[in-house]
Amino acid sequence: MVKNMVIDKVHDTNQSVVNVISSDLNKNVEDIIYASYLFSNKDSSFYNDLFSFKDVQKLSTSLDYFTSKRISEYLDIAFSKTSGLNAQVFYVNKSNFVSYATNNSLDYTDLTRWLSQVNPSELNNIPTSPVQWLKSKRIKQVYTNVSESYYFAVKVIRNADNGELIGTLYVGIPAEYFDHSFARSGSGQFQLYNSEGELIYSYPKEHSLLERMSELEVQSTIPRAGWRLVYQFSSKEITAEISKVFSFYAIILSLCILLFLIISFFIAKTLHTPLNKLRNTAEQFGGGNRLVRFQVSGKDEVSVLGGAFNHMLDQINLLITEVEQEQEEKRIIELDALFSQIRPHFLLNTLNSIKCNLVTEGDSVNSRQIDALMSLLRAYMRVNERCTLLQECKLLGDYIEIMQMRNDISVQLDIHIEKELEDMEVPRLWLQPLVENSIVHGFADISVQAAIWVSAEKQKGQCRIEVKDNGTGMNETEMNELLRRVLQSGLEPQASNQRIGLANVYNRLRLTYGKDVKMDIRSNELGGTSVIFIFKNIDSTMER
Repeated sequence: MVKNMVIDKVHDTNQSVVNVISSDLNKNVEDIIYASYLFSNKDSSFYNDLFSFKDVQKLSTSLDYFTSKRISEYLDIAFSKTSGLNAQVFYVNKSNFVSYATNNSLDYTDLTRWLSQVNPSELNNIPTSPVQWLKSKRIKQVYTNVSESYYFAVKVIRNADNGELIGTLYVGIPAEYFDHSFARSGSGQFQLYNSEGELIYSYPKEHSLLERMSELEVQSTIPRAGWRLVYQFSSKEITAEISKVFSFYAIILSLCILLFLIISFFIAKTLHTPLNKLRNTAEQFGGGNRLVRFQVSGKDEVSVLGGAFNHMLDQINLLITEVEQEQEEKRIIELDALFSQIRPHFLLNTLNSIKCNLVTEGDSVNSRQIDALMSLLRAYMRVNERCTLLQECKLLGDYIEIMQMRNDISVQLDIHIEKELEDMEVPRLWLQPLVENSIVHGFADISVQAAIWVSAEKQKGQCRIEVKDNGTGMNETEMNELLRRVLQSGLEPQASNQRIGLANVYNRLRLTYGKDVKMDIRSNELGGTSVIFIFKNIDSTMER
């Protein structure tokens, strides 16, 4: 697996290198073709110099000299972008007179000897656009004995009107450029082929991977010239070092495993007997023998484990005993709860019988009061269950009817609930303490018709519930102190005498809707007191 991963990684890396080299070659070929087009463009003013210079065999006049000089300068300008190639650029007119570019370092004699060997028919068959490629033999450099082979881009320039040969442009890419470009890779071999599949250049020349087995290959194209660049490399050379390292570590690992097995055998032998006893103890305890214990001897690891195991068995026995006691207590409590339900049901049945007798005798007032009392009793029996906001407001009506009878006071109850909040679930009987406070404290010395308003509405994704009265009210100091004590009750444990009233309402809301419940106590426009609750997430509470 490691070998395959490394080969794939090297393959991808070599492909990237080949792509970069191909891109560089394609750019240089593009530059050569473009510069050749500029040099031979018939629409340029320079074209006249080429045409007038086509029959010059030697520089016999000053006009020929300056024309030759302009040709050399224009060669430098047109092929300035190919300076990185160290390309050898020269122009040969129809009469085989050679004009060098400034940076040309080819030996004139050796160059003319090679040009004389070029088949004229081969040049005549060269198309005018864009270029043709010719491979040269090794040509000497000026002032040195060093020879270099070139791959020439040849551009034949002809008269556009009659097809007469004007001259030929040569741009030679030295073999040194290919060596420098291909030297970036590893130990593989580059092979560059032309569009006909002929080998242009091979690097390095010392060996050929074609004869090797298990070779891998990546390639890329130079589209502007129609060339194909192939890079061949051997998987054995890539994985040879990995195989050596793998074999070395495999031997080391095998020796370590063998040593580990020998040591493990002796350790297991010394641990097997006490561990087997510990296992037997666990099996006996699991079978129901809660008195069995492991015999601890010594201070080794197994002894420490055995002592901890014995302590765990003692804790399990203690927990089993506690669970058994709790189950017995729970059974007794459930029996008491079932028995206690008999009493309220008996009371409700008795009240219902009395209500029926009153209805029969035509006493609708007392029968209605008993019916309201029965509704409140049923609510008290299910106080830990939630109800809808509409049901809670109906219980307020029953409660006020009972309080009017007890306190001999007339109280008007006005309820306004938005339609979409009627089915919102709320704690049962949580509004009753607010109404009770209004009746007991607010209407004690009132001289006008007592009234209580309950409203519920949605505001910006929150539920706002307000209970207000037209009672005697409180001053600002009293309201602030009362609000502080109620809010403080949500942060501290409450004493038993603080479990009723506003604190009870506030804490039940916090338990139901979370800690984001907001409460406010303020005076209203009627001179009485308003208690306001605002809480979030009403949508989730409205799901039935």
